[in-house]
Amino acid sequence: MPEIKKICTITGKEFSISEQEQELRKKFGVELPDIHPYERLRYLFTFRNYHTLYARKCDMCQKNFLSVHDPASPFQVYCMSCWYSDKWTPPELELDLDKPFFEQLEILTKKTPRLGQIAAKPMENSDYCNACSGLKNCYMTFNATGCEDCYFCIGTSYAKDSIDLGVCEKSELSYDSQSCNGCYHVFWSEYLENCQDCYFLYDCADCSECALSTGLRHARHVFLNEQLNEREYAEKVKELQKGDYQKLQEHRKKFEELKKNYKNKYLIGVKNEDVSGNFIYTSKSIEDSYLIIDSENCVNIANVWNAKDCLDIASFGVMNAENCYCCCAIGLDVMNLRYCTLCITGSHDLEYCVELSASHDCFGCIGGNKNEYKILNKQYSKEDYKKTVAKLKEKMKERGEYGKPQPQTLNPFAYNEGLAMIHMPLKKAEAEKLGYKWKEKKIPQVPADKVYQPKDNINDENWADFQGKFVICEKSKRPFKIIKQEFDFYKKHNIPLPRIHPEVRMLDRYPSDLLFNLHKAQCANCQTTLQTSMPKKDQVLCEACYQETIY
Repeated sequence: MPEIKKICTITGKEFSISEQEQELRKKFGVELPDIHPYERLRYLFTFRNYHTLYARKCDMCQKNFLSVHDPASPFQVYCMSCWYSDKWTPPELELDLDKPFFEQLEILTKKTPRLGQIAAKPMENSDYCNACSGLKNCYMTFNATGCEDCYFCIGTSYAKDSIDLGVCEKSELSYDSQSCNGCYHVFWSEYLENCQDCYFLYDCADCSECALSTGLRHARHVFLNEQLNEREYAEKVKELQKGDYQKLQEHRKKFEELKKNYKNKYLIGVKNEDVSGNFIYTSKSIEDSYLIIDSENCVNIANVWNAKDCLDIASFGVMNAENCYCCCAIGLDVMNLRYCTLCITGSHDLEYCVELSASHDCFGCIGGNKNEYKILNKQYSKEDYKKTVAKLKEKMKERGEYGKPQPQTLNPFAYNEGLAMIHMPLKKAEAEKLGYKWKEKKIPQVPADKVYQPKDNINDENWADFQGKFVICEKSKRPFKIIKQEFDFYKKHNIPLPRIHPEVRMLDRYPSDLLFNLHKAQCANCQTTLQTSMPKKDQVLCEACYQETIY
């Protein structure tokens, strides 16, 4: 089956439909696409928000809580306790086969209460977190599992006593680091494995007491990629530990220069077979996909684990999903889902459903647990359900509805509220040109006597001077507070107080420039042709040349 070339109707860019994707589409019974795979993922990402939170009341119990839905949303929003309770029944709608289906689904969307926050127990003293499980004493941490005493982290698992981590696992006493696993006392670093007591390292493994270096393996007392003795290293690293803000900026600049001159492997990941994309681990037959773990035979998926035979899937994490197409935020043992959002926990055989748990054989349903044989939340017998769905699909096909993702009219989020802004950041004009909503975030005005200008050195800071005051973000001009636990961490580890808002820091730290950019490049050493998603300006190495260079 030859590869098919097409021109994207949105961007005008050429894209390819591989034999693998054609086989999956044949399996799912869906037509060949006219839209570039990245634009298809972008569309799906807009349907999920886990980091833009609003203070509001639960519309059932009236308790205050943080929700992903603005208080001005056109539907009711429940806290988790109420939403999962038996105190309410999702409203239903009588299906009219002669009316456009998406119009009926939109009516049901506005009538149905939505889940405001998602977290799996046990959660202890972590009310300001979302899309998490098993957290203790965490704050503004998202898409995380098993963390304790962590603040402003995203995509992080089993971390402890850390701040500003992104996509890290089993790290402790660490700060402002990206994709660092099994690390202890690591600061301002990226892509580390099993390192400790390190500063400003990039792509290093099994290192201790190293700083401002790249591509190290099994190293100790290395500074600027130069081997030193213990005394020499201790003298060099003193400047990194003084807590001086201006010196920190100099070190950041130097670190960026080191990264710029470093030759990266063409793909970040290990133990793979026949994969393309980036950040792929222990997977097989994966095409143009990103942030993938333990998956097989998938095309154009992102931020998922344990997926098999899936196409066009965006964002969940631990999925355990099979035979799913064109969905966002599905997972936890699901199968045979089409055009669904936030359907979880053993659900199967769903189409055009939203926020269903432990449900099966539903079409166009919104909200609830353990549903079966329902259309627009109305109960049918098994036989009538199958007959009615068959008729409905025929009508939808006649109107050109079936086979399309949920329309943006059903999307409760603006582009800059959801995950699309993290993975594929756009400016307002760019997002609106593509047809997405944009939410203007008002900048709160803070009285002058409540504004605090951090001192240059953390050693000169006192909580009594800072308590109850705000720092004004140097980039966004939005005010933000520093909580006591965070302040104590900075003091303990000699880290200058941040000048940038936590959300801006999160967006800056996320490796969006390494995602959704698959292109051909040549190995900088042997000139072998590669497929890579590393920035086009970067020099990349094939696996063999990378291993030879590192070891």
